[in-house]
Amino acid sequence: MLVTKNVAELCVLLISELYGQLPSRIFADLLGRGRSTVVQVAQHISLNPRQVRHGVAVLIQLNLIFHQTDQDSGVTYYDANPYAAYSLVRIGKVLDMIRTKYGSTAHTLVHEVLVQGHAKIEDLVQFFQGQNNTQPELTNGTSQNGHDHSHVNGNSTSNGTSNGTSNGTSNGTSNGASNGVVNLEMMDEDLDQEQEAYDSLAHLIAIGILEPVTPTKYQSPQDLKSTIEQKVMTEHYPTGLRGSKQTSEFEKMVKEELRRSYSQGTELKTRLNLEILANPISKRRKLNNGTTYHTLVSEKARSFLLHEYDTVLRVNYEKCTVELRNLKLERYAEDLIGDTTARVYATLLAVLSKKISRCQVDGSIEAEDEDEDHESSTGPIVTSREVFENLDPAICLSTGIGMPHEEGAVDIRFAEKIRRYPPQLKGSTLRDMLEEGEELIESDDEDYDQSAEAAANFGQNGSNGLETDEDDNVPIGTQRLHQMRQHLLILAESRQGFVRHCGGHDFGEWTVDFEPLMQHLKYLELDTLIENRFGRQGLRLTRILREKGKIDDKTLPTLALMKKPDVHVKMAEMEMAGFLDVQEVPRDNNRLAARTIFFWFFDLERTLQRTLDNTYKSMVRCFQRLDVERRKKKEVLLAVGRTDVRGLEEERLRGDQYNEYVGFLDIEKKLLGQVARLDDIVAIFRDF
Repeated sequence: MLVTKNVAELCVLLISELYGQLPSRIFADLLGRGRSTVVQVAQHISLNPRQVRHGVAVLIQLNLIFHQTDQDSGVTYYDANPYAAYSLVRIGKVLDMIRTKYGSTAHTLVHEVLVQGHAKIEDLVQFFQGQNNTQPELTNGTSQNGHDHSHVNGNSTSNGTSNGTSNGTSNGTSNGASNGVVNLEMMDEDLDQEQEAYDSLAHLIAIGILEPVTPTKYQSPQDLKSTIEQKVMTEHYPTGLRGSKQTSEFEKMVKEELRRSYSQGTELKTRLNLEILANPISKRRKLNNGTTYHTLVSEKARSFLLHEYDTVLRVNYEKCTVELRNLKLERYAEDLIGDTTARVYATLLAVLSKKISRCQVDGSIEAEDEDEDHESSTGPIVTSREVFENLDPAICLSTGIGMPHEEGAVDIRFAEKIRRYPPQLKGSTLRDMLEEGEELIESDDEDYDQSAEAAANFGQNGSNGLETDEDDNVPIGTQRLHQMRQHLLILAESRQGFVRHCGGHDFGEWTVDFEPLMQHLKYLELDTLIENRFGRQGLRLTRILREKGKIDDKTLPTLALMKKPDVHVKMAEMEMAGFLDVQEVPRDNNRLAARTIFFWFFDLERTLQRTLDNTYKSMVRCFQRLDVERRKKKEVLLAVGRTDVRGLEEERLRGDQYNEYVGFLDIEKKLLGQVARLDDIVAIFRDF
C-alpha cells in the first residue's frame, strides 16, 4: 500500500510508542520495501529470523499487518496495514466515546481487546469478573471484621449483666445471619457482573464495534480480490474470458464473492441485532452519567454468546470511525442550533448508524447496479417512530423551539417540504454530462406532500407541547413525538443540511446526506486554516475562486475589491504554500508576459492532500519533540518508574525532582493534546 513519507514515519512512531522498537522496525521495513517474507525482513533489518518471527507475531496479534501464504510454494508473505497503524492515535478518543455512550463496562472490555489485539468471549468475561472481584473482596473483609461488629458487641455489654446471655445469643444469630446475607449478596454481585459483561458484549457486537475475527480479516484487500478472481476464473472460465459479456459476468461474480467473504462472521451480529436492536424499548438500563440508555441482553442473546464462547473478537475501527463522525456532527449541531436539538440529532444518527458499517463506500463491493432499490441509491432511511423509541426520556423536548408571534407566520409548505433526492455536491459536473433532452431533477423542485402538511397542522394545534394546557386531551407520548419532530424540521431547514426530510409516512422519514454535509465541514475547516495563515484577504480570494472557477489576474482585483498589487502579493504567497494554482495561456508563440493570460484557480483535492501531508508532518514533530523531552528528563523518569515510587511521586521524590516531573507531564499533555487536535483535521479531510 502506497503512503507518503510522513504517514509512514508517523505509523512507525506510533507503534514504537506503544509496543516497542522491534515491531516498529519490522513495520517500517514492510512499509518501505513492500510485502516480504521473514527471511527478507531479517536481512533488511539485520536481525535473526527468530527475532523477526517474534515481532511479526506481535504485529499479527495487534492486526497491524496482513499475511498471505502461497499455496504452491508454502511461503508466507507479510504486508503492512497503515490504516490500522494510524488508528492507534485514536485509541483515547474511541475509549472515551465508548465510556460516554455505552458505559464503563463496555469501556473496560474494549480496552482489554485493544491491549490484547483480539480476545475470546470467554477470556473477556473472565477478565471482567476477575478485575471487579479484586477490590470488593477487600471491602467485604473490612466490613465483616471491622468496626460494625465491635460496635454491636460494645452496645450489648453496656446493657448490663442480666442481658448478657440473651444479647450474646442474639449477637451470634445476627452475625451468622448477616454473614449469610453478605455471602448471598456477593453471589448476587457476581451474577450481576457476569450479566453486565454479557450485556455489554452483546450490545457491542450487535452494534459492530466488536467484530468476530475470520481468516479473510488477515488478508489485504488486494490479495483477497486476487484469490477470488483466480478461484472464479478456474471454476467458471478455465479457457479464459472472451468478449465483453463474459467480462461483465466475471466482474459481477467476483463482486458477489467479495460481498460473501466480507459478510463472513456477521451471523452472530445479525442474531444479536434481532434480539437487542429490533426491540429497543423492551428493557433499558441507565448509565452512570444519567443520560445514555441501552437495552439489556435477553436470555436468548446470552445463549448465543455461550454457544460462541470460543469466538475471537477484535475492535472494528471502521465502525468506531462512524461513531466518532456522529459525535462530531452532534457537537457541530450543538454549536449552531442548541443542546436539545443536538441531542435529538444524536439519537437520529445513532439509529441511522445501525444501518451504516463504514464512512467511506467500498467501490469494489458497493458499486451501483441497475436493479438497486431507492433506499440504496439515496442512503439509509429512519422514521420518526424509530427515533422516538430510542430517544432519552430525560430530554425536555419543549426547550429549544421558538414560537411565531403571529398565526400563519410559518409557511407550512416550505417547513414540511419533502426532498426525495440528495443535494448535489459543490463543483459537481453532472450538468455537463447531460445529453440532449435530459433534465436534472433538483431537490428544491419536488412535489409537495399533503400528508406532511396534515401531520404538521396536527402538531401545531396544541399537540406539539408548545401551547398546551390542562384541558388538552393529547397523550404525552404523542406530544413528545411532535415536539421531537419540530427539532428534526429545524435540522432539515438548516443551511448546513443536517437532515433531509425524504418522506411523509409515519410522521416523516429522514436521512442524512453525509457526503455534502462532510464537504461543508471540509470547507469550514479549510477556511479556518486559510484565515489563520493568510488573513481575511486570503480567505476572500479563495472563496471567490472556489465559487467562480478560473479567473484571470485582471478580473480578480475587481471581484475582490482589492488593489491589484495587494492581490498579486497575496496570490503569490498562497501559491507558494500550495493553496492556489495558476495556469498560463499565451496569446502567441512568443510567450511574453505581456501577451500571456494568467488564470488563477483553486484545486480542492490537491489542497486537501497537501494539507493532510502537512498535518502528518506536524504530528510526527510532536512525537519527536516528546521523545526529546523524555531524554532530557531521563533520570527523573527512571526514578518515577520504580515500583516503590510509582503512585507516590509527591511523597517519595525530592522537591526539585517532583517539580521536573510535573513540568514534563504538562509538556506531554500539551503535545498529545495537539496530536489529538491534528487528528480531528485528518478525520474530517480523509476518514469522515
